[in-house]
Formats: sequence, C-alpha cells, structure tokens
Amino acid sequence: MAAQLPMQLCVRQVCFLAMILALSGQQLFSVKKISTSFPIRSRYVPSRPSRLRHFPSLIAQNLVRRPYGPSCQALRENHEEEEEEGTKIVKVEDSVPVEPAKEKTSYLKARLRAKLCSLKEIVAFQKVPDGLDEVIDKMRLHNVPQGTRIFQQGEAGDRMYIIESGAMEIMKSENPAAPGEKEVRVGSYQPGECVGHLSLLDSRPRAASAVVTKESVLWSLDRKTLQDFMAGGVDMTYDESEDDICVLPREVFVISDSTGESAVSAVRKCIMQFTHCDAWEMCNIVTYRFVNSKQQIKHVAEQADRRDAIIVYTIVDAANKQFLEEEASKRNVSLVDLYGPLISTFETAFGTKITGKPGRKQPVDESYMDLMDCIEYTRRMDDGINPREWDEADLIIVGPSRAGKTPLSFYLGLRGFKVANYPIVIGEDPPPELFEWPEKVIALTIQPERLSFIRQQRMRQFGRSESTYSNINEVRQEMNEIERFYKRNPRWFVIDTTNSGLEETAGEIFRHIDMQSGRDNIMPAQMRGFI
Repeated sequence: MAAQLPMQLCVRQVCFLAMILALSGQQLFSVKKISTSFPIRSRYVPSRPSRLRHFPSLIAQNLVRRPYGPSCQALRENHEEEEEEGTKIVKVEDSVPVEPAKEKTSYLKARLRAKLCSLKEIVAFQKVPDGLDEVIDKMRLHNVPQGTRIFQQGEAGDRMYIIESGAMEIMKSENPAAPGEKEVRVGSYQPGECVGHLSLLDSRPRAASAVVTKESVLWSLDRKTLQDFMAGGVDMTYDESEDDICVLPREVFVISDSTGESAVSAVRKCIMQFTHCDAWEMCNIVTYRFVNSKQQIKHVAEQADRRDAIIVYTIVDAANKQFLEEEASKRNVSLVDLYGPLISTFETAFGTKITGKPGRKQPVDESYMDLMDCIEYTRRMDDGINPREWDEADLIIVGPSRAGKTPLSFYLGLRGFKVANYPIVIGEDPPPELFEWPEKVIALTIQPERLSFIRQQRMRQFGRSESTYSNINEVRQEMNEIERFYKRNPRWFVIDTTNSGLEETAGEIFRHIDMQSGRDNIMPAQMRGFI
C-alpha cells in the first residue's frame, strides 16, 4: 500500500487537472477510465469576487497557483529508494516540540479559520466549508524556545505554521548543498502570519530554513490533514438555494498607529456595498495595530508586496506616513489613505494643523461617565433581571431565546442607551412592568428555520444534538405563539432579525427613535456613545 501512494497521488493530480480543463472547455487527453482511491470532489472559489456558477473558465485560470513540483516519476523513485533502504529520513522539522492535543476555544478556532481561509493558494479553504472545523481540530500546538530551527533548507516540507506569538526569520544558505552554512537572512515573520504553507501542496524541498528568533507559540497543519480534508470531499456542485459567499480576491492590510478599529469598520462597510454577492467572508482583512516605527512599516510593506495585498492606513504621524508611502511606491503596492483627505479638509477649514500624535485618550468627563452608567445598567438588566428598575430604561428588548437580544442590548448600551432585555418563554407570564412603557419595547422576531439552526449550533457547543429547544416543529409553534403575543401589543415596534446584522437592526431602532421624536429622515440627530 505504501509503495502505491505516490502513484495514486500522481493519478489524482492528472485527474484533477483534466477536470479543471474540462470546466473551461479544454481537453487534456482522451480518457476512457481512470481508477483512483481518492474521491475527487471539492468546492472552489474563483480568485475574483464573483458568483461561482457564472465563471467556470475563471476556475481553470485561477485554481492552481503553483505547479505540483517534482514529477510523478521522481516522487515514485524517491519513495522506492526509501523502501529499499528500510529507514525513515529524519528531518529537522520532526524535532520541533509538540504540545499534547487539547480542546480549542471557539475564539481560537475563529482566528485559525480566518488565517486558513486567507491562504489564496489553498483554494478549498477559501469557501470556509463546515469541514474546516475538523481541520482546525487537528492542528498542533508548539511552544518553541528561541533559536530553534523549525525546518531546514533542502528537506522535503510537509506542514505549515501559523505564528501566534514570537518571531521567525527565514535564512538561506549560499551553497544549497550545505544548508546551514554561510546563511543570510532573506525574510522575517511576525505574529498572525503563515510560514511554509506552500508545502501543503507538494513535497518539493524547502527553499530556505526557518529559525525562531524569540520564544514563540506556533500552530501547525500537515499535508496529510489537508489530503484527508480533500479526500472527504466538499461538494463542488452549486446549490441554487445557498447564498453566494465571496472571499476577497486580494488581502486587505489595515495599518494603524492606534487600535485600527475605526479603519476596519470602514473597510467592512465599504466592502458590503458590493452587492453582487449575498454575503462576504471578511477573513482576508489583516489588521496591524500600533505600528509606530519605520521597521514595522517596512515589514508590513514587504508582506503586502509578497502577498499582493492592498494597504489601507490611518497613520497620523507625518514622518511614518511619508515613509509608508515611499515603501509602498517602491514596491508598487496599492495604498489608501483613509483619513488623509478628511484631515486635510479640516486643517484648511480650521486654519491649523493636527498634532500627529496617535491614540489620543478619551477624556473622562461627564459624558464619559454617563456612558459608563448606560453600559453598567445594560449589564444589570440582562435576561429579564430587575424588572422593577425598567422605568430607567431607554429601551426594552424582547424576543425568543437566541434571537440576539443580549448582543443588541450591549451594542446599544455602548452608544449611550440604557437597555433592558427580556426572553419570551411560552407558558410563562411576563412581568407587569413590560406593559407599562409600550413606547420603549422593541420586539424581535425571526424565521423558525433560522432560529432552529442557531439553537442547533448552540446545542453542539454543549455536546448535545437532539433537543426540543432546537426542534424545527417546536420552534415553529413557539414563533407562532410569539407572533400572536406581539399582535396583542400593537404599540410595540417589531423587527425581523432573520437576515439582519447587529448594525442593521440597531439602525432600524435609531430610525424608529427619530420618528418617535418627530424627526424625519433629513433632520439631524445627536449621536451618543462610542460610534
């Protein structure tokens, strides 16, 4: 079986290429029948933000980013030589310390998923299929001391690494026949970046060595896990009932000399204006926070050049801003100054210049303390607690369990509203305070199918799969009862959150508040809290 493996891989690659060319109307050769032990199925995303079913030719043009390296014959000969020697080649990579496997948190999984789907060369990851969680579960943790060599130039690579913390340098020997001797530094990697991911595609020798320059935490993924993921198959056929989910065709690097939150929010809102896709996967947005030195700026510019990324920046220091513009121009990297035109307009209008100091602190004044009161009140009033204090609330949000009451409440609390929320449970009488201020009540509704799906996901987090809580028939009956309950209270403002995000739902509430205040859509409204 072991001796057949390279041959099977070669057959699979040929079949794979023939399938791609067939999609684009081309023919590699005539084949009556090819037998392989691998099911050849997957779902691919074109390298442009386009609907998959409209672009079969783009798949053929953009799917394979790099040749498979050594010929099938070479792979087979190498494998046969190893069989004859009867020994396993020991690589530097095999000595990297590995931590025992343990459960990953949902936050860690989300971060690893974002990095995997940003790898343009591994096209199967870019659709973020459900099976990607299985890949993430098999990723290994490495706590690596300073000076450890992760892989060696000339050795066959079979895994990639994601740097969670620490740093790594890429070293290349002047004499490929003597790796490790007379090495020169050719690159560096920082936290959040991927190293060696092209080794997932083939076993060609490493072009350079990688050395940890400070104590690092790494996550690794090997080629066998990727092959198992591909062999398991993700259906390549397009489902007309599915939403079109697009991945950004190029990465976007957001650089800030502060937190970068406002810049990321602006980039996301801009992308959402492109409506030829039903939904966008934002995993290709990479944020570099607190960038305040020329060395950091040069590193980001090098990464953007290497990965063909677009840089969006909000740097206010004049010297650093000029240096970034020079580095981007030298490398022909696309660069967008997000706040520059606005600042220039204000400087002209105000007759003065900005200080150029990043991260100006929020003043702790009366308005700030009022905002803290709103956040604290919203926390104390979560999930129907303390209804006797609802008279202080600006808004009271009601709805079924898992309809989004709590996150919406805190979103509004951060914007200067005191918000209480109450879960409607069939067969349980709400507190009488709920009916005393009907003008404050925001009633959330949601389609049963969507609510059932959300609850099923929640149950899986607790290791449960079957429950009346998420059963679609039970959920339909529950929502019918809630709809009738809402109709008995016609002064409540009802919002359907089925296809509405947090910001869209909050926007509907702001519009409702404006209308209650006698303002129409063109009248100004005083903004409150953190925007």
